[in-house]
Parts: sequence; C-alpha cells; structure tokens
Amino acid sequence: MELFAKGKRSLIYKQEKVIIKEERKDIQAINRLQNEVEWLKIVNKYNIGPKFLKQEDNKLFMEYIEGPSLETYLNNSNKEQQKNIFKQLLDQSYILDTLKVNKLEMHRVTKNAIIRKNKLILLDFERCKRTPSPKNITQACQFIMKYFPNTKLLEKAKNYKETYSKKSFKDLRKCLTNTL
Repeated sequence: MELFAKGKRSLIYKQEKVIIKEERKDIQAINRLQNEVEWLKIVNKYNIGPKFLKQEDNKLFMEYIEGPSLETYLNNSNKEQQKNIFKQLLDQSYILDTLKVNKLEMHRVTKNAIIRKNKLILLDFERCKRTPSPKNITQACQFIMKYFPNTKLLEKAKNYKETYSKKSFKDLRKCLTNTL
C-alpha cells in the first residue's frame, strides 16, 4: 500500500482502484473519518462523491477517482464543457442543500473535485455538518463568479438563500445557463 497523499486530517493510501483514508494521529480534530463515512453513505444515494466501499480498522475504503482536478479541467476546457461542469456543481450543491448539509469545502472546490469522463465528482466529506441554512449553492456561485462574473447570478443566489425553494434554484440555474 503506497502513500498517495497527506491531508490535514488524514493519510491517504492508494491500492489499485481503492483509496484508503486513515485518520492522522497527530491532529486534534476527532471523528472526522467517521463523519466522512456517514456522509458518503448518504450522498452516494444521490450519485455524489466517490463510492463508499467499507470501513474497517479506523480506515475508510472508497473508490479511486481517476481524472484531472476541477482546476486543471477548467483551465483546459472550452466554454461549453465549463458550463456543463458548473451545472453539475449547482445540481450537486442543491442536493446537499436539500439534505441540510454544509459541505464546508465549496470555497476551495477546485481542490476537492475531480472530473471523470465529463462528470464532476466532489471529494472530502469529512467536515460536513447538518445545518438549517446550508451555504453550498451560494459558495458554488461565488466560485463560478471567478470564471464568469455576473451580478445577476449573485442576486439569484441571494434570492435562493432566502427561500431555498426549487423555483429559486431553477431561476438561478437558468441565470447560469444564460451567463455562459
């Protein structure tokens, strides 16, 4: 088993097509791995995140996602491809919002997402937490604004944040489509 990466809260190993996360012993944050296990089980039902495989001996086993990081993909793709990925980001963010979960990683989504066969796969669910007013959509819109500045998109995001309604989400998504 080879060390694949060292995160803030875990050591990440790769074994063939499996990623194994192990909580680091030198950190103060506790139960982050267990939190990620629980959230992966939930979000996988909505086709979000890498597939949870198992938990064993304080280790999380999940599928290895092969592909470029979101940042690399966006820097090497055309406008249509970017639009497709941003729609997926909004759709997944909306699902997370309806689940009343804050992912807490959307502000750095380029580091926590991989593109596999033109599909956005969000990673790192260890910091997720339940909240009555999640911020996934608004953070996703702030991220999108870095690529396509549009004040209407922010207005729509603010409207959405007030109601969390499906209609306000559809308006927001339509605004994104018209922006790109």
